[in-house]
Amino acid sequence: MTTFEARAERPQILQEQEDNERCPTCDAALPRGFRFCGQCGRALAATLAPAPGDLLTIAFIDLEGFTTFASRVEEAEVRELIRAFHALVREQAARHGGFEVKQMGDGFMLAFANPARAVACAADIQRAVARESGDGLSTAIRVSAGLNSGDAIREGDDFFGHTVNVASRIAGRADGGQVLISEATRELVGQLDGLRIVDVGRRRLRGIAPRHRLFEVVWWE
Repeated sequence: MTTFEARAERPQILQEQEDNERCPTCDAALPRGFRFCGQCGRALAATLAPAPGDLLTIAFIDLEGFTTFASRVEEAEVRELIRAFHALVREQAARHGGFEVKQMGDGFMLAFANPARAVACAADIQRAVARESGDGLSTAIRVSAGLNSGDAIREGDDFFGHTVNVASRIAGRADGGQVLISEATRELVGQLDGLRIVDVGRRRLRGIAPRHRLFEVVWWE
């Protein structure tokens, strides 16, 4: 059995009320137009989705090795892993003010208005998975992440376009346990507490020319 902590329920997302000036969870003061409570980190679903014209950071989060893992264990264990992983990603996305664009099997597409929070979210997902894995699971199942920043076409709650395509391709270049970000995202985030950002050079992205300079977010201690 996996050692992921059971997380059957999606984290509670608070709904913003027009006259709500204090966080209903911790009673901290909330400025108008808030996306999350700076005191307790609770996200408000009504303001999570970036508006049309916003500069977005798109993150793709994927499980590496899931197909092999699923072929070797009981179905109940697969369901437990997926349920726990989904809840973990949603918890971290809400805590960092992200918006869940879509859930795709064993992966997620997330959108952020704040690039620094997007990078921190990806690193914290990695930390949480590493912390909650055990009994060899950390080597069998690992998380990869790819992030890119820029404009995107929005239709409803979905996003399309070059920024999204590049983020997806960057995720495809990331190994398990690795967070890779584009040069555009690197320029926006600056320095991040507890993280190092390392230039890994120009890489070819499938179907996209020319080569793109990528950076690895070193999150482990």
